[in-house]
Amino acid sequence: MNHSMVGIMDLPNEMIIKIWNNLNNIDVLYSFLGVNKRFDRLARSPVYIRSIQLTEKNSKTNRFYPLPDSIIDRYCSYILPQIHQCIECLILEPFSMERILLLCVYPRLRKLSFTKIGEDFVFRHFTEKSPLINITHLSLTIDLKWFTSLSAIDLGEKLVPQIFRTFRNLIELDFNENSIERRPLISLYGLSSMICYSSSLVNLSINVKKFNDCLCLFDGRFPQLRKLYVGIQEINAPSLPIENLTTVLNLEYFSLSSYSDINEYDSYILPLIRQMKYLKELTLYLVVNNRSTFIDGTHLKNEILIYLPQIQIFIFNIKTHCKFMSNEMYIQSNNDISRTFINWQYSQVNSYISHYPNNVAQCHIFSLPCSMTEIYNISYGFQGVLCRNVQTLYLSDRVHPFRHEFFLRIARAFPLITHLTVLNNRFPNNVDGSSNDQLASVVEFHHLISLTIHFQRAHNVEQFLVDTNTYLPNLIDLTVSYDNLVTVTKNFKRDVTRRNCSKVQTLQFTIRTIAVHSKDFYLYFPCLK
Repeated sequence: MNHSMVGIMDLPNEMIIKIWNNLNNIDVLYSFLGVNKRFDRLARSPVYIRSIQLTEKNSKTNRFYPLPDSIIDRYCSYILPQIHQCIECLILEPFSMERILLLCVYPRLRKLSFTKIGEDFVFRHFTEKSPLINITHLSLTIDLKWFTSLSAIDLGEKLVPQIFRTFRNLIELDFNENSIERRPLISLYGLSSMICYSSSLVNLSINVKKFNDCLCLFDGRFPQLRKLYVGIQEINAPSLPIENLTTVLNLEYFSLSSYSDINEYDSYILPLIRQMKYLKELTLYLVVNNRSTFIDGTHLKNEILIYLPQIQIFIFNIKTHCKFMSNEMYIQSNNDISRTFINWQYSQVNSYISHYPNNVAQCHIFSLPCSMTEIYNISYGFQGVLCRNVQTLYLSDRVHPFRHEFFLRIARAFPLITHLTVLNNRFPNNVDGSSNDQLASVVEFHHLISLTIHFQRAHNVEQFLVDTNTYLPNLIDLTVSYDNLVTVTKNFKRDVTRRNCSKVQTLQFTIRTIAVHSKDFYLYFPCLK
């Protein structure tokens, strides 16, 4: 027995529990269950055995990975047989989930979360004879690599009915992937409400293909639905009616995110939301196209909130792209938009306008504090406001160039971003790298692990890879034009770009690639996998 274990054994129970509460419960059980009677009794506390996460989460990427074989082996051979009757929640990853689920009967298990799941596993274990049928809370991330078809229609036909046939008492279903890049899309349109049905489902989080799929959620197949989080890839003209939806009045919480521009916001989104008379919380994440006026505080009050008398919380991130604006509308300033939120009772609001030629402008309004982990389509007009929760950020502007001071604002406003995508194809007036703002301060992205730079212009590649412009101490995934990379690194021999490339493990090219690289290339990227 080592000295540290002896030291812990001498402590009173209260001190031991205080130490253990700073540890992962997986480590507590692995290290102390079965050591002696005292530790055994303390480790069997509901705090440590009710919920078991048998997977490792990377704090930087938020992705799950398998635990070492030695840990899984000890859990399967000793720990789970000791505590299986008390476990209420299991969080599992694909490499060990089958072994763990078949190891024991879990009579109290009600919550089950799969970090990745494939078609083969679904059809083997999601059956009416499954020991999992008493699960009431199910969360799963779909691994599209392990489904024979990637289409939303096939996922809907194969996966959703199988879930509802198996889990008859389901209260909460979460498809557990909010990232736009990795979302699995599911189509419900065309699925009979007899096979896609649950009389007990209260909470649902799902990403669907089209607006018809969203309307299916309100046609009576989920009569107890109270909370709905829905992401829609494409809000197009529906063939299903929007009015007089069966279960829309039951909703108390509704979150709607659109993953593409909406051209018919006034025709489709507003009529849907206005029916939710008993809604208490509303979240909207929308990019709205082809309006002649901005969506601002006045619009939200007069066109949405007046129809929702019980609303208590309203969170939004809405960008309006307006064409053919009148001169009066076009010349509006940031202050003009801010004034429309005077006496706004739901939250603080940040807003900015980006003006473009030919009476085209964009207005971006969002709630503060920003609770979202992803923000898309930030343009040059962004003035900067602290958003600590954001981890994924898309910067996009096809007219105005992104200058060094813009990236300084971005780094200060989003200090914890891990994934950044830049879409900008305009040269600033000064591109020699010696402007006063560049000499004044280095842009620092301390947590950034993934960077994608689109388009052929080399300016933004220069901005990010030159270490006197930008500091990227943890960059491991880089997507960039190969030609720009060669130009900016001076054929992989330039010293000032070497440091920001030194930890890159995954390198992808947006335009073209090359099969055989030089020795200098591999010296430049020593960690490349």
